[in-house]
Amino acid sequence: MKRIARHTVLVFLPPLLSMMLIVGCSPAPAPEQQPNGARKVILFIGDGFGATQVSLGIQYARLVEHRELNIDAIMQDGNTGYSLTIAFGNIVTDSAAAATQMATGQLARNDMLGLDPDGYPLETILEWADKRGLGTGLVTNARITHATPGGFALHQSSRYNSETALMDDLLQDGDVDVLLGGGARALAPAGSWVSEMLPGIPGDLDGESEREDARYRVEDLEDMGYAVASDSSSLREAASGATKVLGLFSASAMPYVIDRQNLSAEGVPTLVEMTTAAIDVLSRHDEGFFMLVEGGSIDYAGHANDAGAMLHEILELDEAVGVALEFQKDNPDTLVIVTGDHGTGGFAFTDGYFGPIPDQLLDSGVVYQPEWSYPTTEHLEILFRQSASYSYILEQAGLDPERLIEQVRTHTGLEMTLDEARAALVRDKDGQPGTEDFRRYRDDPDDAASALLAHHLSRHSFVVWSTGEHTSDPVPTYGRGPGAEKLRGIYPNTHVYSVMRESLEAGIDQ
Repeated sequence: MKRIARHTVLVFLPPLLSMMLIVGCSPAPAPEQQPNGARKVILFIGDGFGATQVSLGIQYARLVEHRELNIDAIMQDGNTGYSLTIAFGNIVTDSAAAATQMATGQLARNDMLGLDPDGYPLETILEWADKRGLGTGLVTNARITHATPGGFALHQSSRYNSETALMDDLLQDGDVDVLLGGGARALAPAGSWVSEMLPGIPGDLDGESEREDARYRVEDLEDMGYAVASDSSSLREAASGATKVLGLFSASAMPYVIDRQNLSAEGVPTLVEMTTAAIDVLSRHDEGFFMLVEGGSIDYAGHANDAGAMLHEILELDEAVGVALEFQKDNPDTLVIVTGDHGTGGFAFTDGYFGPIPDQLLDSGVVYQPEWSYPTTEHLEILFRQSASYSYILEQAGLDPERLIEQVRTHTGLEMTLDEARAALVRDKDGQPGTEDFRRYRDDPDDAASALLAHHLSRHSFVVWSTGEHTSDPVPTYGRGPGAEKLRGIYPNTHVYSVMRESLEAGIDQ
């Protein structure tokens, strides 16, 4: 009890004294009038950003860097709940159904974009906002037509329809004022390379057109009033005065944070830069705006069972959230919401037995000898110091186990034995990685190869994964601004739509 009392005095006495001094010297300021509703909504969706991913980011920041994440600070506001990630007829959702449900407030089938379970179009919150004169924006480090942004602006029977069909659907009305992300190969004329159209895209992120026609969509968009950007400098220039911006920075998805240097992608804007630019542009819309920001590569790293890459993606998403919170501070009629669409990979730290553990003699004289090894801050540091994704490491190594050992050492600081390296590169008669138990829940060969490497590094990282696919756990959902108090509790993810819609209705009718 004495310890508690001393701690209480240390924590609370200085603010109390400060308050007494302020009250004694000057009258208390009148409380600031809080808006009844929002005129601006910024929705962050971390793709694959489940509860264990959220806790990984918070644990790293608190235990290693001794700070709070922006998402941590929002959670401590108290406006925090859990969204149930249940699609129509399924207890595990894909990103298309999850996005559609948050965008429309209605249940949706997996793979479908912007359609109800019977296949009829649903009005999304972005379309609702556009009809009322608000600015609209989609920002992602995945393809701009990928499942999450697609759920807010497309009406397609399948997220796996051709990229050309998805892109033409997205652009047909020009009703999305800001479009920032990857996926430029769906814009380039057939037979051309993306860099011929968007010269800022680096060679490692270039690619051939996915179109079958010679239509030059960039010219179409410029005629519709879009300023076009293809790298960080052109994005800053476009954002400095435009009210409509298209920025595409990769033929397909944008690179992992930790692969940017490896792929000579320093001129490619980060999620933070894209979020900043989008807010700058949309702030010129006097009526307000709705904006989605997706951290799409958290999901990719989860599918690949690559915890180091995933941690860096989580931290970048958190930086982007910080940009929105700074804006919200000066614009209290802004509702900021952060959530995930589902968990991916079944990530966890675990304990294990890796041989005898040395005794520790404690100050009290007690000898401490745990039976199991447990992860510590060192294992968080291992993940953070990783400087390339497992996919990149494997690509550089080929099927050479000695080369794999070298690449792992260079990019993670970890050591592998020759036997471990050989086991990590096992391929079957069809050239597929691993064994049946890996392939069953890791359908993509590249993800399976990455997961196999992760498995053979787990004695260093203490990280385990249950799958390479999506999981059914509820995702944390939290916010700041008008209406954020409605996020408390546990609810279907369709509730996110209701909170945004009700707050905007109250705000724009003021």
